[in-house]
Amino acid sequence: MKINSGFIASVVLLSASTFPQFAVADQTVKCESEHYKYTTCSIPDYGYVRLDRKTSKAACIQGRTWDYDRRHIWVDDGCAGVFVVETRHHTDDHDDHKGEAAVAAVAGLAILAAAAAVSDKDNDDDYDDRYSSDTYHHGGHSSYVPGWMRGSFKGYNSSAHKYVYLDISSDGRVRADVAGLNVQGYVNDEKLYMGDLVFDIERAGSGFNTIERGNHRNSVHYIRD
Repeated sequence: MKINSGFIASVVLLSASTFPQFAVADQTVKCESEHYKYTTCSIPDYGYVRLDRKTSKAACIQGRTWDYDRRHIWVDDGCAGVFVVETRHHTDDHDDHKGEAAVAAVAGLAILAAAAAVSDKDNDDDYDDRYSSDTYHHGGHSSYVPGWMRGSFKGYNSSAHKYVYLDISSDGRVRADVAGLNVQGYVNDEKLYMGDLVFDIERAGSGFNTIERGNHRNSVHYIRD
């Protein structure tokens, strides 16, 4: 992909103001379902959450006995464990500081978005059984990524003349390529998180749009690659 030098210069300039600090370490949260009761634990700074290690005899199954959203981790049915919150500017074991900053800067220029195009039969037929157990008592399915949102996608911003390539996995991780820069984000509760930016995802026709929170003009439609 040919990269315009003027574009990169603008990205670097915007990156400096968008991300004053990059080296933010991941955080850990201990959360325990005492006496098999439903329990919530606050997240100090929102980000992608994963179970680091289980500390209970009871099973910890994401979508069934634990899950998370922007504010909390919840556990149930005896699940207890140590969870890692990969912060918005995730750096542990990742050399993505510059790329992440560039994506946020590009997003500010209305380039970043996510999308998918699928037929009706792909709707939610592959709904993960972790989220449909008969013993599941709560509606906290925030981490579930529907089939129409999974896969490889691309979008094009006509004003900036740039393509964005995204891979959205079933566990909610998002990997993006913007002008050759590789960065990471995640999807939770049908919202896309990239750095400090949050995008609402709205399905539209054969694809869907992402709309930046606080900047509705930053709305782009994308299709499956």
